[in-house]
Amino acid sequence: MLKNIFLASYPKSGNTWMRSLVGSLYNFDKEFSLNTLKLIPLLSIKKNFDEFENKIYSDNNVLNLDWVSQNIIECQKILNKKSNHLNIFKTHSVKHKKYTNETVNAGFIYIIRDPRDVVVSYKNFSGKSFDKVINELLFEEKNIINSNGVPELLSTWELNVLSWLNYNTVPRLIIRYEDVKLNIKQVVIKIIEFLNKTHRIKLNLSDADMDQIIKNTNFNNLQKLEEKYGFDESPKNSRFFRFGTSNQWKDILSKTQVQLIENNLHTLMKQFNYI
Repeated sequence: MLKNIFLASYPKSGNTWMRSLVGSLYNFDKEFSLNTLKLIPLLSIKKNFDEFENKIYSDNNVLNLDWVSQNIIECQKILNKKSNHLNIFKTHSVKHKKYTNETVNAGFIYIIRDPRDVVVSYKNFSGKSFDKVINELLFEEKNIINSNGVPELLSTWELNVLSWLNYNTVPRLIIRYEDVKLNIKQVVIKIIEFLNKTHRIKLNLSDADMDQIIKNTNFNNLQKLEEKYGFDESPKNSRFFRFGTSNQWKDILSKTQVQLIENNLHTLMKQFNYI
């Protein structure tokens, strides 16, 4: 049976950008558009649970989180069995013990971003206040998100990151968002090497192919495509691809807000050279 691969991250950490890159690697001979991102959908969408009977719902026709947690590995088994290639799924879920395991999962790429910049990006995306976003990021261990009728347990930034870092029974690739910005060619090479280890279909791209992919998925080009054609993942009152810059927090967050984040996340931020 084939197994899946996850592109995992806390929200606003570059997951969508990574989807554009990985989707393009498997379709480098086709014209790029934002529809390429649909090749890597969320796992947590209702249609993926269509074959289950006796589904349990919470409010507003959203599947119950406990029910989803009990059935999501079986869901992956069903989807893997149906696939004749390789399922790659996006997720923002914390990697709790019932979410996935090596019986259905071949490996994962985890994208991490400076949490101070995550706060700025998430605030603009969600429309919440900075203090609300910071509180969720630091303290709300039971934070649940839902945009497709299936809840995901997001948890805090720290627990989300640690849960995937501690998942060491499958191959994994940890990528800093900032490194994608600094040296995207090197990151693409690492992604290809990782995928070739975990997928029976081997990627063999020339330098010219990789350069074209990098050009197509450049943040500025993603912005232009969204402006021209729209993007169905955009929030109601803002663009999805806004700036994508690093260190934007320096001009936006207050000293008190920065200290609160750094004091609570000091160990991980130091590990990933953010402080």
